[in-house]
Amino acid sequence: MKHAFGLLLLAAGAQGVYDVLEQNRRSHQRIFPDYDYNAAVKAHASGKAGSWAASGPEAAVEGAPAEAGRNPHMVPKGTSYTPEVQWLLSIFNRGWGLPGSYNDVLPNGQVYWATQGYLETGALDEHGKHCDLDSMIAAQERALTRYGLNLYDAAVWEIALSVWGRYDVAQIYERNVLYPSTTGPAGRDNGNPGGIINLRGDSDDFQYGAQKTTGSSLPKVTYPANMTHFTQDPDTGKPSKEGVKKGPGALYYRIIGPNYQMIDPMLGHFGQNWKYPWPNYDTTTKWNTYGLIHFNDWKPITGENVWSSIMGPIQSLGLASNNNLSSTTCGHPALAKPLACTFADFDHTPPSIQQAISVLPALEALQAPGGSLYHCPWGSKIFPPDPSEGENISNENNFSGYASLKMLLAVLSNYTGCGAADGMTTNDEALSYACTTTQKLVQGLDTFFDADSIISKAGEMPNGEFVVPQGGHINASGYFPVPINSQAGLAVDCQTWGMTVLGQPRLDKHFGAGTAYNIWQTTKKYAGFYKGTVIAGVGYTDLTNWNTSQPVPRNNIWSAEWTFGAINMAQVLSQQYADAGDSEKAQDLLNDAQSMYNEVTQEYSGGGGGGGGLRLPDGSYVYANMRFFIPWGWFSNPIGATCSTAWAVLQQANFNPFEYGGGNKPALVSPTNA
Repeated sequence: MKHAFGLLLLAAGAQGVYDVLEQNRRSHQRIFPDYDYNAAVKAHASGKAGSWAASGPEAAVEGAPAEAGRNPHMVPKGTSYTPEVQWLLSIFNRGWGLPGSYNDVLPNGQVYWATQGYLETGALDEHGKHCDLDSMIAAQERALTRYGLNLYDAAVWEIALSVWGRYDVAQIYERNVLYPSTTGPAGRDNGNPGGIINLRGDSDDFQYGAQKTTGSSLPKVTYPANMTHFTQDPDTGKPSKEGVKKGPGALYYRIIGPNYQMIDPMLGHFGQNWKYPWPNYDTTTKWNTYGLIHFNDWKPITGENVWSSIMGPIQSLGLASNNNLSSTTCGHPALAKPLACTFADFDHTPPSIQQAISVLPALEALQAPGGSLYHCPWGSKIFPPDPSEGENISNENNFSGYASLKMLLAVLSNYTGCGAADGMTTNDEALSYACTTTQKLVQGLDTFFDADSIISKAGEMPNGEFVVPQGGHINASGYFPVPINSQAGLAVDCQTWGMTVLGQPRLDKHFGAGTAYNIWQTTKKYAGFYKGTVIAGVGYTDLTNWNTSQPVPRNNIWSAEWTFGAINMAQVLSQQYADAGDSEKAQDLLNDAQSMYNEVTQEYSGGGGGGGGLRLPDGSYVYANMRFFIPWGWFSNPIGATCSTAWAVLQQANFNPFEYGGGNKPALVSPTNA
């Protein structure tokens, strides 16, 4: 009877949780039966820009006095949640402990995978060519889109929520997923749900940097907030019986999910192409004779890690603590007597800073000759495949890493005296290591950015034009950038994030007046998305045919997330050119930012160039206007995206995530008032 009573209580408790989640779902309107969703299939045509009729938070926020002691970018307490914020909260409240990157159920109730926009373009392989709908690549994309979380998306998500005072929600994810490095340590035995036991690339399968340091050999770190981590047997995959407090300071996988076993919206639990040994010859899954569909994106990527472990946690903690990190509590939140955050030693350092420190051993190992950061360790099996993947660099990763590490260095300098002439205020081994390692990484990136190779070579583009290379490879023979006039040689985020992070003073001083401005002019010429002559935003890369004597700029892809990054860049550069006394460039950049903001915030009407923007009626922003294989290894789809929506919230608050505290860029006119 006691056993039956216990089961009854368990069922009642589960029902209570379900009721809470269901109430949240019902309070947020997500189904719009009358909304006509027509995902773009063909290239856009020119036309008039539409108007944005939806309401945004600016109506409630603009002109509101800043509360004493609070970051001025934060939304005043008591402000009603906007549709964008409510969507970000709802993408989290699904009973997984982590947000998702996308919502593949459209505002009209249709499933995206059943739409013409998906089916006519179809499944695509790593070369952007068609493959079967039941292929492993197709099933993995659909399953990860529905259930997966890219860690960069999570970082932007938690900063956006913190701007709205909802750091408490972001902390659920940090404490229960990031700190213990797992989405479920119990495995799948005995009816357990089967999370991903270990989220870090800390095994011998991964070799970091030029020295090829194995993941298991990286210097050990203490897991944040006094959390325990359960290791995984490399042969059986079973979790350890007891948790450990320390482990290798390895990178996390770029994408994680709530479960190891995944469900494809089309195939379900099983797929014939997943069977071992044929047709799936993956010797790491010899157990999979029945073809279970499972998580297999074991890719520790530098860019996602610097956002998720450094920039996201530090920015969010700064917002929540009113930039007084010592006013928070340290140690495990369940401690009867929380520790004071004095920074006297590692235990008295805020968990968010401990989280940042926990990936420093991997980043140190990944620092390349010349100061750059390598894109990933050997063994990551990046997509599309690169036989020299361990020598691959991405300048987007470098820019994100630089901004993140400078934030961490600022925290360590302010609270521990890191870099002070009279030495640090603590002798703690972990904090001393964090200080010297962060200094080393920042100095290395400074050296890399100050080299002439940060700009493309003369003659790669016509008319003397130049941009920042996407990346390339670094080995003992030197640095070999990807040519700009090759496929995907022009990466838009390397321009927008690059100009934001490096800034006008640095670039113009080194390469000549107007350099930062001219890079943007070239970027929007080749990769801008236009409605007639109106700049509406940007894509991911250019689609120009460079195999001709007179290349004609071409792009029909419009990304919401990358457009918000371009808006942010144009505002930052505008202020810097104004400070430099160049009012003409400053105004031109501000005009571009305002134009893109006006266009992207309009309601999505199929993604063409004749009107409409990239905002869905439920408050979310699509990842891009149409389905497209992004040549660096992932897909864009016109569905609600966490990163796009979070960037929209940050833009509404005029918050620059690359600068600690959000910066002070010139404000734009709210599209609702335009």
